[in-house]
Amino acid sequence: MSNEKIEKKKKKVLFTLTDGTVIKGEIYLWLYSTNRMGPQRIDELLNEGTPFIPIKTVDSHVLLNSTHIMLARAEMEKNIHDSIMMGKKYTVHITTLLHNNLEADLFISLPEGFRRVKDYLDQPIRFFTFFLPEHILCINRDCIVSIRD
Repeated sequence: MSNEKIEKKKKKVLFTLTDGTVIKGEIYLWLYSTNRMGPQRIDELLNEGTPFIPIKTVDSHVLLNSTHIMLARAEMEKNIHDSIMMGKKYTVHITTLLHNNLEADLFISLPEGFRRVKDYLDQPIRFFTFFLPEHILCINRDCIVSIRD
């Protein structure tokens, strides 16, 4: 067996589960994204389709069933210059299953004629990315009741 260790970056995340449970911990991200230049982002990890996400909490390691992650909140990286924040900016009002009412920004970088909020939400991804002044939110599409733009 190899003792080789794969280097990863830790990221603090606050998870809200579909039953209302809140779990604070660290996730492990690859140093390089498979989709673009730069380190892996939280939205890329959540949208990989991995059934269980490992979280390091203060007390232990937990494997979260990604189906039951409603929302993941992480601090915004300093100097984020990424394609994730390119495109037309919309401020939207989001209502979740647990009646959370959030106001957040959304950036849409899709082809001409497909830059509406609806076009972004019609994409075949599981977690949508939204922005607060200091945080990134990844919200499970199945946990969004409505969005007003």
